[in-house]
Parts: sequence; structure tokens; C-alpha cells
Amino acid sequence: MTQDELIPKIDQAAEEGWTELDLAGKNITELPSEISKLARLETLILGKQDFDQKGAEGHAGWEKENDRWIPIVLGNALTSLPCELAIMAQLKVLNLSGNPWRNFPHTVTDLYWLKELILVRSSITEIPDSISKLSNLTTLTLFNNQIAEIPDSISKLSNLTTLHLSNNQITEIPDSISKLSNLDELSLSDNQITEIPDSISKLLNLTTLHLYGNQIAEIPDSISKLSTLTTLKL
Repeated sequence: MTQDELIPKIDQAAEEGWTELDLAGKNITELPSEISKLARLETLILGKQDFDQKGAEGHAGWEKENDRWIPIVLGNALTSLPCELAIMAQLKVLNLSGNPWRNFPHTVTDLYWLKELILVRSSITEIPDSISKLSNLTTLTLFNNQIAEIPDSISKLSNLTTLHLSNNQITEIPDSISKLSNLDELSLSDNQITEIPDSISKLLNLTTLHLYGNQIAEIPDSISKLSTLTTLKL
């Protein structure tokens, strides 16, 4: 989609008061500043998992690569975001999947009111400390990237209920993750984790824990303190 096609679409969405705009798979190279016209927009999709497509083994939205399941994603060609996003106070859900981000897009961490951030299959290597500014975030989905470390700053996301970091290069679960007292679902499968820390037992609201596809040799007794856990995959 060219800028000449995209701007009229944004104008239409503004005039009609759209609350959701799906631009996944449009081969967009730049998001224009006119996006800020969408004062009522709650959900902006600039990439997403494509569940209409099936991989070689017939699984909708997934394909197998090097013995790992990876998402089939409809993305764009974005490498940056306009600063005007920061004035869109109604925006609650942002999906940035399948774009060739060189780094975590810094504009995102200025969206203080964001509730859900999805950034799948984009090859980012680092979660910036500035992620801590997203204090209203309830869902953070960053699976299938190249992230090597969970920063301690993530512990400041006190409203987080869902954290998906599967299929990265993470080697350690930091003790600071235990401060996410509202966490309901934690997915760290298909990483390089060798140990489950005792501090994970402090996640007293956890119902789902995925740790399969790692290098874990021992399950600590402390995991028995997770009394609300209903799903454990090792």
C-alpha cells in the first residue's frame, strides 16, 4: 500500500470514528504522521499472526523450521514509528509483528496508556529498560525473536497478567520477575533456560507456566507453592 493509498484510508477511518485499524500485510514502509487523526482508535494492527494460512504440516498460523514451530505472520516493511502515536490516548492494543525492526521501536515506550503490546517474529534482540514506562500494560507478547535477557526493569510492569517470551535466546529467569504479582500466564518455552529459580514461587496468581524446550535438569520443590497453577508444561 502506497502513501497515496494509505492516507485516504486513514482519513476515512478518522471521519467514521473507527476504533480498530488493521494494516497487516500491506507492504507499508512508513506510517504517516496523519495516523494521529484517529482520535478514537483503540487497536492498531501493523502485523499479525496469519491463522488463515497453514504450514507444511497443516497447522493454521504455524510452520515448522529447524524442529521449532514458528508463527506465520502478515507483516509490513516498517523500521520506525512516527512520534505522533504518542498523542493517541485511546490506543490500547498495538500489534507490530512481522516488521524488520532493527531495534525495539522507541516510540512505543511513550504510549503510557497501552494495555497490550504484541511484537512477534521481528528479530529484536533486546527489551529496553524503558519498557518500565508502560505501567498500564497487561499483556506483553514478544515470542519468536532473538531476545537474550529479561531485564530487571520488566518487574515494574505491575499490572502485567500475561507475559509471552517463548522461542527466544533467554538463558536465565531473573529473580526480579517474582515482583509481577498479578501475573497469570508466563510462557518461556523454547529458550536456553537451565534453571527454575525458587523466586518463581512468589507468583501466587500464576495459573499457566510453559517451560518446555529448555535445558532444565531439575524441578525445585518451591514450585509446589504455586497453589493456583492449573497448567504446567515442562
